[in-house]
Amino acid sequence: MEKLLVYSHIVCGGIVLLLGIYQMLNRKGSKNHIFIGKIYVAAMWWICLSAWGIVSFYRFSAFLMVIAVLTFHASFVGVRIFRRKKAGSEKWYDWGVSLITTVSGLGIMIYGGHLYLNSPNTILAFLCLLFGFFTLLNGAQDLRFFVRKPTVEKNWWLKQHISAMGGSYIAAITAFAVQNPNLFMPESSYQWLLWILPAAIGSPLIALASRKWAPLKN
Repeated sequence: MEKLLVYSHIVCGGIVLLLGIYQMLNRKGSKNHIFIGKIYVAAMWWICLSAWGIVSFYRFSAFLMVIAVLTFHASFVGVRIFRRKKAGSEKWYDWGVSLITTVSGLGIMIYGGHLYLNSPNTILAFLCLLFGFFTLLNGAQDLRFFVRKPTVEKNWWLKQHISAMGGSYIAAITAFAVQNPNLFMPESSYQWLLWILPAAIGSPLIALASRKWAPLKN
């Protein structure tokens, strides 16, 4: 079972990395874009499920756990947002995923604090605190939106779709880079930068994509 989880995790990871690039170049809103997007999300969700299986039953990894939570939340929101265009249309499972994401982020931050106080690996502690904070923030922002039901701007759902799916791809790239550091920074003492660089490079690109595509839809 462990081999099945690991190998399927790797295969789906490769599918996600390739389809993510394809989707960036694909015509947005087309039937092909939607079809490929469904395959992308299915592969992404299996990556998350297999990661949780590996973490829960075979070997614990705070890195794999936090990335799995971030990735699932982002891809889930990216899909669900098309059903939540109208304020107040969220379902119980939208609440559930956001709550689990919030709690998971808090848990990873507590784990990072534990590492900082009891372990010499301060870099891992810092990264757990950093990624835990953003995981908590993503979930908490959703919960705040559900509770307050604020007035939203035109095309808010499209912007959130682009941000969420782009964020899931950044998380996938981060996971690949961190799991294979010698491919990018062989024997370097700065391999910890691989945790940060995908988001630092990808976030501005996502913002540009949002400004380009969101005004085209009502």
